[in-house]
Amino acid sequence: MSVCVTDYLLKANGAKYEGVSHRYSMKSSFGCEAQLLNYGALIEKLFVPDTNGAMADIMLGLKDLDHYMASGANHGSVVGRSANRIQGARFKIGDNTYQVPDNDNGNNLHGGSPSFQNVFWDGKVVSKEDADKMITDSGIEGISKADGEGVLFTYTSPDGACGFPGNLDAEVLYVWLMDRTLLILYKGVSDKDTIFAPTNHAYFNLRGHNSGSVKDLSLMIDADTYTVKGKSNCPEGEIASVEGTVFDFREPDLVEKALSKEDPLTKGSLGIDQNFCLNNPVAGKKYAFAACLADTVTGRIMEVYTDLPGLQIYAGNHLHFGAPSNEQKGDTPYVQHGGICLEAQMYPNAVNVPSFESPVIKAGEVSYHACGYRFNC
Repeated sequence: MSVCVTDYLLKANGAKYEGVSHRYSMKSSFGCEAQLLNYGALIEKLFVPDTNGAMADIMLGLKDLDHYMASGANHGSVVGRSANRIQGARFKIGDNTYQVPDNDNGNNLHGGSPSFQNVFWDGKVVSKEDADKMITDSGIEGISKADGEGVLFTYTSPDGACGFPGNLDAEVLYVWLMDRTLLILYKGVSDKDTIFAPTNHAYFNLRGHNSGSVKDLSLMIDADTYTVKGKSNCPEGEIASVEGTVFDFREPDLVEKALSKEDPLTKGSLGIDQNFCLNNPVAGKKYAFAACLADTVTGRIMEVYTDLPGLQIYAGNHLHFGAPSNEQKGDTPYVQHGGICLEAQMYPNAVNVPSFESPVIKAGEVSYHACGYRFNC
């Protein structure tokens, strides 16, 4: 299938971004459509049919470029260089210590600004053949062939941006696959040792982006353990079993189970905001099943596949705080727990925990990671 490109000329911060801001509409052969923006390399809309063929946009998002640029919610954006939290906003690589922005109560969250989620990327349409070549070049086993053209976003994060070392050349490929998957394939290479640990911060609601709480959706996660948060809200190395906790989704269960404001594991976050340790035994080498989100009302099912070791589940615990009620797409304000993120990632604070898989890439090393969202459409 082909990709349609249009200028995205909505007024943003008093300026027109003509020639800079674009929307890419990428349709699959099986009835799904993703609309992408080059600001934040983000997913703006994601149309998926239900079991009766009725289409709905299941991607939470904002009205226009102004709101995306002003928001800190990272709707649908690629975040990094380092997704999630770094304890103390400080880390070491070799003998060098790096200070990064303290933007989360003493920690660094998602890198800071300018980071992947708050800059304009260069975008271009790539052929099916070029998409398949990038998939092959990644060396990640188990990814299907492209369904048609894809969109490749590129951005160079300069040495010292937000305190991170190295000129990091990043690429993000979006493409529909033949097995009904929206693939996100990340590539990074730097001229200095640095962190490359991106994710996508999409909020999903399988009943439609403005259909209320996700509490009645069913969630299954292929994870026996999770990373325990310390007092700073960051993992410090302890791994615990999900057995007997609200984090036990080894069998499908309602999301509502993990939205408790009374359980000690979720109370401080106003609901689930947790990294799970995926059971994939060959993380970093093989693309494998990680989770499944399902809705009995519409019949929509979304499976998550990745080569990454962790999956952060966040259920929009703060969607209703600190923002105008009319910033969202459409006329219905988003509510608390109105969307759920399933973010394939490195473990939070991994750069400071030697027992975790390292997010550091060596100078000149080409690194790839993949996350796929597969639909039953």
